[in-house]
Amino acid sequence: MRVRLSVPDAHADPHVINAILEGVTRLDESLIRSGQSPTSRELVAAGAIWRPEPPGDEHFDHGGTIAQRGWGDCDDWAPLHAATLRASGEDPGAKAIVVPSGPDTYHAIVERSDGSLDDPSVAAGMKPIRNGKVEGAEGIHILACDPHDPSVVYAGSLLPTTSPMSLHCGPTFNVRQVQGAWQARADLPLVGSPLVGVRHRRHSRRHVRGLPYALSVTAHGPEPAAALEAACRGAVLCGDAAELHTAPDRCKLLALQGMLCGMHPYDAHAAIVGQLTSSGCDPYQADAIAREAVAGAGRMARQFVSDCRPSLGCAAYGVG
Repeated sequence: MRVRLSVPDAHADPHVINAILEGVTRLDESLIRSGQSPTSRELVAAGAIWRPEPPGDEHFDHGGTIAQRGWGDCDDWAPLHAATLRASGEDPGAKAIVVPSGPDTYHAIVERSDGSLDDPSVAAGMKPIRNGKVEGAEGIHILACDPHDPSVVYAGSLLPTTSPMSLHCGPTFNVRQVQGAWQARADLPLVGSPLVGVRHRRHSRRHVRGLPYALSVTAHGPEPAAALEAACRGAVLCGDAAELHTAPDRCKLLALQGMLCGMHPYDAHAAIVGQLTSSGCDPYQADAIAREAVAGAGRMARQFVSDCRPSLGCAAYGVG
C-alpha cells in the first residue's frame, strides 16, 4: 500500500514535516522488529549510501526500500536511524526532525532524548554539515531559537542566513561561545519602526511581508544562562527607556530573564500578571499574555541552559 500526502508549499514547515517523519519512523520500527528491514547501522555496514533524491515529488521511504535500491536521502535515513535506536532499546525517545538547511529547504536528522543530534546521512556518506560551528580563528559556537517556534533550535551553519532575526513574533535570541566565555544577544522588535520588505515563498506565497527593525542587546557571561539573562535584562531596560516595545514582548523578556535567575514559572506568571493589572490591563488579558510569555520562556530556557537554577548571582529585573 502506498500512501500519498500532498502538502502545499506554504504549509511545508517543521510541524508538518516532523509529523510525517514520525509516521515513517513508526513504520520502520515495526519493520525492524518483525525482521523485514535492516537497521540503519546494518545498511551502512552493507554499503548502502546517502544520495539526494531526484527533483520532483518528495518520497519518504522506509528501510526496506533503502535496502532494495542501496541508497536513501536524509528523510529516509533519519526515520530509519530513529527507529533503530527505539527498536534496540538504546534510546526509546529518539525522533526524526528537520532543521533548516537553506531559506526554503530542510535537512532531516535524529534528536536523541538527551537533546544530542545524530546525522545518519553523514554516516551514509553525505558531506558533513558544520554543525554548531562557524569557522573562524577560534571557532564560534552558535545556538539560536526558531523565531516562529521556540522549541526548535538552530545550530551553526544551519542558522537561517537570509532573514532578519526578528519577525512579527516577539523577541529572538542567540547564544554563542567565543574565547572561553559566552556571549548572548536579545533582539526586541521596535514598535512603529519602518518595515523592511522581504519575499519569502514558503510563508507568504510569494507575497512581500514586512519585517520590523529590532533593538539588539549583547551581553557576556561565564555561562550561557548568565549571558542570556543579562541580554534580556538589557533589552528590557532599553525598551523601557525608549518606550518602543509592546507589552507582550516585554513580558516574554521578563519571563525568560526571571526563569534564568531561578524563578519558578508560577512565580514568573504571577509577577507578570501583577505588573500588567497594576498598569490597568484587563485581568483576563493579563493572564493570557503571562501564560504565553511563561510557556515560551520555559522552552527557551531549557534549550539554552541545561539546568535553570538560582545560582547566577543576578536579580530578576522588574519581576523579582
